[in-house]
Amino acid sequence: MWTLYKQEVYKLIKKKSTLWITAILILTEIGAATISHLWPKTLPTQMMFVSDFHSAILVVFFSLAIAASTITMEFQYGTIKTVLAQKYSREYVLISKWLLMLTYTLYLYVMTMVMALFLKLVLVNGQFSLVEKGWKHQFWQDWLAAMGAHFITLWVLISLVLLIATAFKTSSVAISVGIIGYFVLNLTSAALFSVIAKYPWLKWNPLNFLNYDHQIVAEEFSKFTKLTDNQLLLGDIGYIALFLLIGILIFRKRSV
Repeated sequence: MWTLYKQEVYKLIKKKSTLWITAILILTEIGAATISHLWPKTLPTQMMFVSDFHSAILVVFFSLAIAASTITMEFQYGTIKTVLAQKYSREYVLISKWLLMLTYTLYLYVMTMVMALFLKLVLVNGQFSLVEKGWKHQFWQDWLAAMGAHFITLWVLISLVLLIATAFKTSSVAISVGIIGYFVLNLTSAALFSVIAKYPWLKWNPLNFLNYDHQIVAEEFSKFTKLTDNQLLLGDIGYIALFLLIGILIFRKRSV
């Protein structure tokens, strides 16, 4: 297992896109922080900081793309046969890819958060304080809670993309499902909440659980989701486990 994991990390590090993604995220944060510094009324600094200066949404897109390609590219280029020839079980091969994605997403979140703190101190330090009152606790605590909720919500999408990637030979379908799901939630949330209000049992559908990061920031969301923060958290973890389990079952039977 450890050998498989190291091989996956090595392959990711060798990709040119890995370096480019880091550079794009850093440049995005610098640009957004600079604009917020120059025109704070147009782009409120606190709101920008909570989203790591607009890098959070890019982390979602990049993570979904990497998650899909890490499996489908093995089949596209036939390297999956070489991996399986090493006498590792299919379960271990897939789990090593899960661990790679966990490591990579943690890296992206920590890197963008550290960069956001640096830019806050350098460019917009005088506009707000991390220890002032946030929406529930001190601002820094609410920021960490928001980013943690965003991470969990992203992993619901990643686990779904990993599931779909085990069933298709190209990454486009898996990526499309993840990105479309992300946008559909934001565009149709009002309709979803109306349906939940009429049929309360639908509050347990996975789309509703993608509202966890929104509810952490805006407590009034609980009136629409009909779920508490803890219920959303446990539900997200449950869906992540379910999607990953289904992915293993599909991967076991997939021909190479």
